[in-house]
Amino acid sequence: MFCVIKSAAQKVPSAPMLPLVISVKQKLGLVWSSGALWKEQRTFASTTLRKFGFGKRCLQTQIMEEVDCLMEKLEKFGSKPFDIQDTLNASVSNVICSFLFGKRFEYEDSTFKRLITLLHNLFTTTNVSSPVVIFPVLRFLPMFKVTTIRKIVNDIYEFIKEKIEEHRQNFDESNINDFIDAFLLEQTKKVENSTFTDEQLIITIKEFFAAGTETTSTTLRWALLFLIHHPDWQTKLQRDIDEVIGQGHPTMEHKDQLPSVEAFTLEVQRLANVTPHAAPHAPTEDFYYKGYFIPKGTFMIISLDSVMNDPNIFPEPHKFNPERFLNDRGVCGGEQKDKLLPFSAGRRVCLGESLAKMELFLFLTRFLQKFRIKPENPDCVPPLEGTLGLTNFPKSYNLILLKR
Repeated sequence: MFCVIKSAAQKVPSAPMLPLVISVKQKLGLVWSSGALWKEQRTFASTTLRKFGFGKRCLQTQIMEEVDCLMEKLEKFGSKPFDIQDTLNASVSNVICSFLFGKRFEYEDSTFKRLITLLHNLFTTTNVSSPVVIFPVLRFLPMFKVTTIRKIVNDIYEFIKEKIEEHRQNFDESNINDFIDAFLLEQTKKVENSTFTDEQLIITIKEFFAAGTETTSTTLRWALLFLIHHPDWQTKLQRDIDEVIGQGHPTMEHKDQLPSVEAFTLEVQRLANVTPHAAPHAPTEDFYYKGYFIPKGTFMIISLDSVMNDPNIFPEPHKFNPERFLNDRGVCGGEQKDKLLPFSAGRRVCLGESLAKMELFLFLTRFLQKFRIKPENPDCVPPLEGTLGLTNFPKSYNLILLKR
């Protein structure tokens, strides 16, 4: 694996010492748990995801319904410049909300809008590369906004608790509609020392909600920005989509017929590198890595930049070149595609990978069908510069969507 250890000399601090998990109970959820709890909860989550359609093409109907709601909303902006961030966040979030809570929210729902804002603030305020991660004593300095992060996380938890209580009051074990219902059903089994606790449920939902909203939405915002910077590719993709689909609804059956769309998406994922740091790891035993002694329990952050920008894998890594993923026959694949790791790798690979891939294809294809994406000012195109928080997100920018 082409990852490097970015920080490997620090024992894992207790949860309250890390702003990343400032209000998370230690060793709960899926990201920060390990051992038997992680195995049981990971298996349950994976099984439940598949039960509700993850990895199955039947899920595309639900996604396309949300995409159509988004397109209807975007058409109301006419040809006026606007920042798509909030609207796009809400639309993408509704997909994961349907799975978690069994419902979508209206874009103008005040509670939902506040939740989306809180989530975005959490991702932009928290930085896994912050010195406070390495030197926890710095958490007392106001510049690191630990109090702000704690408040954001607590507010998100309160929203989740309300939804869990609503489900508990209306629970019917013969009618399991979403992830919360499935979890509550496990709680009815009354197993001794069960890992299916309310705290585990709250933290798992927060992790799913955060990952299922921010990462996909941010990738799509990067994609729109790259389309603005590369109008030749925008023209090519729209021509290919018109020939294969026309103005009909895109489906996952069309994906293999549109290798240019997949190649473009892969290059966006590579260059934008939305999650440059994989989930934190800690070895269970002492070991050596390239001559370095890594003690048991060491807090490690794996840098995926070492893969995404490796010139031995991706020649001219800083050049935007989707054609690197297309072979001589125009088919998307090959070694470079196989070695791309936007969802990390190994046993802790992103559980929502199949959903994210489906969303990226269906959202992006519909965007290109419906609109020509233009900058607010052709003489001052927004920069392709990211800001690193929990994710690498583009600076705020306005765009114009001209209906085709």
